[in-house]
Order: sequence, then structure tokens, then C-alpha cells
Amino acid sequence: MLALLVLAALVTAGSPLRRALGLCVALPAFLVPFDAGTPFWRALLAAAAFWGFARLIDLAREPREFGPLRRVVHVLAIVDSRRCEWVPPRFDLAVWSRTAVAAAFMVMSLWTAVVLSPHHGGLPLRWLAGCAFLYGFAETAAGLLEGVGRLLGARVPPVQRHPILARSLRDFWGERWNLVVNRWLRQHCFVPLARRGHPGAGLALAFAASVALHTWIVAAALDLDMVLRTAAFFSLQGVLLAVEGPLGVRRWPLPLARAWALGGTILPSPLFIEPLLRIFAELVA
Repeated sequence: MLALLVLAALVTAGSPLRRALGLCVALPAFLVPFDAGTPFWRALLAAAAFWGFARLIDLAREPREFGPLRRVVHVLAIVDSRRCEWVPPRFDLAVWSRTAVAAAFMVMSLWTAVVLSPHHGGLPLRWLAGCAFLYGFAETAAGLLEGVGRLLGARVPPVQRHPILARSLRDFWGERWNLVVNRWLRQHCFVPLARRGHPGAGLALAFAASVALHTWIVAAALDLDMVLRTAAFFSLQGVLLAVEGPLGVRRWPLPLARAWALGGTILPSPLFIEPLLRIFAELVA
């Protein structure tokens, strides 16, 4: 799969035909996850294939010409390499300390959800601990990207901005949670349509792409029931986003607005948390 992505990155340059050809070269990478053994590895490879293809779309739509090495680095990077600031390499103790705490919280939450909850607490504890695991996983991933980036001499754009402090779903999904994916969706889905006077259609396209990403990962790893649950969760988030504007959530008192944001994500979260836990269960089982 990596070989396909690297080859596609080398092809995706120059004329529009070559850029389109580069995207076609990468398409077989989507078949690779189905040859992996366990749900975890299938999901991991599916995410890598999807995100590598997303980075190829960056290159296909990039007006500037990059050299071969720059294109390969970009397609293999999780963050947008075009947005990185190059700085002197250093070990950032504060970042790694914060990441270690997040990782410990992540592992403890996953163990609670998978190992402890069947004996104490049942499904409510499983799903609540699963929410905590997802939050810890996102914070750990963000810390690793920042810490490794600093070691390599790159200051990466923020990945998380304290999602728990969100005061609306738009604030949560648009400004705080997983900003790596958010920026890509904004650039390639929302902005092109918003510039043409169709911001609502742009938002709908961004959420459709998000649904496609998450359901694809689950589809590669689990059964149809889990796929439908995942699609239902992210589709519901789109509906709630659409109604919070007319409800005037941004004008609500801060405690009520934050309750809306947390409730809108946590209450329907079992739809996504259950598939997520089934994917990661093998790591602690």
C-alpha cells in the first residue's frame, strides 16, 4: 500500500492528466485492508489508504509544483506538510509529559471499557469509558504528532483545541476536534461551494465526506450492523448541526451551550463507540 501511495505521489504532478492518473494509481490501495487479519489492522490500513488518498487530492489540486521528495513526504504525512513551520529540532518536555498523561488515560479507559465493564457496570460503563478512551486517543495522537514534529524540526498546526470546552456542535466539530481532518474537509468540500454562494451545500458535502471516511474504516474491519451504526452517528451530527443555528445555540448561556455540545456528542456516541471498541478490543483482551 505504501508503495502504491509513493508511486501515486510521484505521478501526481504537472499536467491535469498526470494528476488524475496519480489518483487512479492509488485506487488499488483501498483493497489492501481486506487482506489484513484482525479488525484492528484492517481498520488501521483502511484509515491509511483513505488518508493517503486525501493527501493525493491535496497534490492534485495544488497549483504549485513540488519536487518528488516533497510530494512523497506530503502523501505519507498525517498532517498537512504545507502548513508546517520549520524550526530548530528539540525535545519538548512539556508536550511529551502531556502526551504521556493522555496515553495513560487512554489505556486505562480502554481497559475499563473492554475488560472491567462486562463484570461491573455493563454497557453504560462500557460506553462511557469508550468515550473517555476516544478522547484520550485523540489527545495522545495530537501530542505524538506535535512531539515527533518538534524532534524533526517541524512545528505542526494544532490538532486538538480542548474539545471538552466547546460551546456548540459547530464549535466542537469545526474549531476543536481533529483539526487535521477538519482542515482538509474545509479546503476541499466546504470552501469551494461556499465561494460559489452555497455554504449549506458545502457543509453537507463536508459531513458526507466525514461519514464516508468513518464508515469506510469500520466497513473494512467489522460487519454491516457496525457500519450502519457509524453512519447513523455522523449523519445525526449533521442533523444536529443544521438545527442548532435556528435554535440560536451560540446565544445561549455558556453552561447551557456547553451542555448542548456535550450532550449532542455523548448521548448518541454509543452508535460510534461500540464499533470503535470492537476494533481496539484486541489490544487489551
